[in-house]
Amino acid sequence: MREVISIKLKKQAKTLNEFLNIKNIEENYLTTLDGQMILFIKVFPINTELFSEEELENKMDTMSVEFSNEQYAYKIFIIPRKVDIVDFVNEQQELKKQLQDEISIQIVEKRIVFTHELVADKNIIENEFYLCIWEKQGENTKENLIKRANNWKQRLKNCDFESQVLNKTDILLMVKSFTIPEFARKEDTNYRDNIVKIRRKIARI
Repeated sequence: MREVISIKLKKQAKTLNEFLNIKNIEENYLTTLDGQMILFIKVFPINTELFSEEELENKMDTMSVEFSNEQYAYKIFIIPRKVDIVDFVNEQQELKKQLQDEISIQIVEKRIVFTHELVADKNIIENEFYLCIWEKQGENTKENLIKRANNWKQRLKNCDFESQVLNKTDILLMVKSFTIPEFARKEDTNYRDNIVKIRRKIARI
């Protein structure tokens, strides 16, 4: 990380890298000051509200099997972010250029305005999901981590989840989410309400 930010902890100045235990970020790997190498996998969410009860239970059973087979330590964490509408707005702008009749153009324009107003007026949060794997830095650490990452990607694919290994730029952006969180706008915001929890139905006897 090129930026060096000074903070004060117990009257001793520390850089942000020291505070976050980051030594270096290169390629797909983050190395820590205490000798660990970390690889991050982003997991793209799916909409469980579209599933039937039977489909949801089958999905949970499959995920339980895939995750329980992992022999190494891992962590899953969630970063809430403000909804990004840039891609949608750009798509609508391109659609507008292709339209000929005035009514259709007005409909697209109103759709764009409505989207901007919806995000501006409401505290709309979307969650990003990450899986973190690590290993003590050594001769074959990179090879071992990428093998484990590919194994995880296959397991996630078996559960119908898309995933990708983060590169250097993605890791830097993710780290910045912890240091300057764009979603921390209000002290009283309760983000737990934005994290979906799935529970099985309790069988009635």
